[in-house]
Amino acid sequence: MTTTLRIGFVPLIDCAIPVIAQDKGFAEEEGLRLDLVRENAWAATRDKVAYGVLDAAHMLAGIPVASILGLGGAAVPMIAPVALGLGGNAITVSTSLFQRMVQADPDAMAGPRVKSALALKKVIAGSREKLSFATVFPYSTHTYELRAWLAAGGIDPDRDVNLGVIAPPRMAGHLEAGWIDGYCVGEPWNLRTAARGTGVIVATKADIWPDSPEKVLAVRRDWAGEHPETVAALVRAMVRAAQWADAPANREELAAILARPDMVGGSAEVLRTALLPGSGGMGRHVFFRRNATVPWPDKAEWLIAQMVRWGQATPPVDAAALAAAVFRHDLYRQATESLGIEMPGG
Repeated sequence: MTTTLRIGFVPLIDCAIPVIAQDKGFAEEEGLRLDLVRENAWAATRDKVAYGVLDAAHMLAGIPVASILGLGGAAVPMIAPVALGLGGNAITVSTSLFQRMVQADPDAMAGPRVKSALALKKVIAGSREKLSFATVFPYSTHTYELRAWLAAGGIDPDRDVNLGVIAPPRMAGHLEAGWIDGYCVGEPWNLRTAARGTGVIVATKADIWPDSPEKVLAVRRDWAGEHPETVAALVRAMVRAAQWADAPANREELAAILARPDMVGGSAEVLRTALLPGSGGMGRHVFFRRNATVPWPDKAEWLIAQMVRWGQATPPVDAAALAAAVFRHDLYRQATESLGIEMPGG
């Protein structure tokens, strides 16, 4: 008997694992059919999982953490029994701002890239109006990476710039229209802007916080308790799909699959650039290697620490207990024991 699940995803390269799980038959082999539902915004995706419209979703790692802390609305407890990879974020600024940064501090812009915010600090000092930056969600790694990058340059994210939230597919258009000066988002939305010549990538996730958590497959905690076998099958399908997606020999085909209009869409060439090492996009996405699918609780603790650091969560917070309740390494272990494969490693 096949169980059909509605799985939400946002059109980013790291939706690859649920896409491949369905497309390549890994879900079917686990007795599942994934009805993939394309969403454009993280808040809508979160709410649809919370209220049962979706059974699970490709989701920002910070959302289930925020849900258990009661932050940001739709405070329905969620868990993450499997992670969906590492890497893929970048900070992009408009071409005009990039030129101003180079003029302001060419040494800082020469690298390493995390120091490019020092040049931005000088631009801000000479500007009459605040510059505006965007991330994808208040409790996203993008928000914490952008804030860390700004802070490393001596910029107060809450006073020296305007920070807002924009859905990933709308980032490029807002930058091109001049409504924002820069953003932090996952691929392919940085490379698309760079390919059009309207923006320049000034730092990547690897420059700021390598291997920090990124996306997870999130489900409601009560739903997981009611459907333990389905959750285990879903985890196995995701892990097997991640293995496939991480294989260099499969990256060209992966780019073609994601380029379909009902998936990420857009240029397959841009997607190949993001996925293939040495192709300009740096091949930043890791789907299986380096424990990329394991929902380690310490990753959730890192997210909680950022929420406290930036005033989103009020201490005291029992970070260890909350992290273990959300990032369910125990469920991951139980599900993958039967796969006959070694735990992912470095």
